[in-house]
Amino acid sequence: MNDFKRYIVIYLSFVLIFFSELSVFSRKVISSSNQFKVSNSDKSNLAFEFGKDSLDLTEEVRYEITSKDVQIPMLIENRLMDFSVVQVLGVSSPGSGVIIAKKDSSYYVLTNNHVIGQMQEYEEIGIRTIDNNYHIADLIKKDKKIDVALLKFQSNKKYYPAFFDPNTNATVGQKIVLMGYALPSDQVSATNLRKSKGSILSFIRNNIDGYEIIYSNPSNLGMSGGPVYATMPTGFLERNDGNGGSCGWLVIPPLIGIHGRAEAYAFGGKSGANMGIPIHRILKNFQNDFLNEGIKKLPKEEETKLYNEGCPLFNR
Repeated sequence: MNDFKRYIVIYLSFVLIFFSELSVFSRKVISSSNQFKVSNSDKSNLAFEFGKDSLDLTEEVRYEITSKDVQIPMLIENRLMDFSVVQVLGVSSPGSGVIIAKKDSSYYVLTNNHVIGQMQEYEEIGIRTIDNNYHIADLIKKDKKIDVALLKFQSNKKYYPAFFDPNTNATVGQKIVLMGYALPSDQVSATNLRKSKGSILSFIRNNIDGYEIIYSNPSNLGMSGGPVYATMPTGFLERNDGNGGSCGWLVIPPLIGIHGRAEAYAFGGKSGANMGIPIHRILKNFQNDFLNEGIKKLPKEEETKLYNEGCPLFNR
């Protein structure tokens, strides 16, 4: 009996030790689990959690200049260029254009003759602005010597005419940006505002249909009539002894031409270069038409709407 009792005592001791260790282990597991949950409940280190946030992208519809449009480095990526570009829907294939002037509620647009096409009296020209609104435009003039047309549409909404700098001319080697509304292709499903960078390759005076500027920028169908911008005005880097202008290094891109043609050869094939008409030539040909519309001058840089709204937002 004594041996039996001794075995019972030993057995019960092992049982008590086992459950005691089991209890300690369980508390450690629970504690560790809680710590893991706490660390993961802090979402600040998570890039994305499935099922919690939407992956849908919202389309950016731009109405007016914001601080996002005037961020350094503007010499590399200038979003102010976008606001003056329009899509032109004539009787020909859709093309592009640029707002060049404003008087009261009238906006004036430059584009190519071949974008407008041969219009009949009952046909209309449509203008699509950056805010995706559509307007009916009147044809003011189709020039007989150069491939440019002047349009006018009415709107009480705010749009931004491009900046014309009389001191900035198209010169060989100059860095430029071509913009326009590229049409859908086999690979691209929708019309899209396209920005193409390059430089001027050559300048041919009195060339056919006014196409005097030859540049390396790629283009797409639908970009004819779109603006060609210089990346900065002439003398920009020398302003105020190299310290920037009255608004620091805010860059208002000057319009130097209207795009409209790819260089091609009579026996077939294209060189890969594209061609535009210089803005100085255009304004000279259309000066009487602007005067007839009551437009006597185009604003200086610091008088433009692009400058007046962009400068207060620019961190200088």
